[in-house]
Amino acid sequence: MSNNLGTLDYVVFFTYFILVASYGYWVYMRKKKATVSASHDYFLAEGSLTWWAIGASLIASNISAEQFIGMSGEDFLWG
Repeated sequence: MSNNLGTLDYVVFFTYFILVASYGYWVYMRKKKATVSASHDYFLAEGSLTWWAIGASLIASNISAEQFIGMSGEDFLWG
């Protein structure tokens, strides 16, 4: 079994990167056109987030990349 990345791997990676970056830029431009916002607008997404989205964000920010990479490596090692 080869551990090298194939062409399809690179295509998927760059496509995902471009989609996420484009969405972020779109949101940025949309907010930039809106009225000037205060600092409290940045907390909890201006009050528009639900409790489960906030909780998922807290959990996700608490899990480090080391854990994701380590678990993927373990899965790959043991099949």
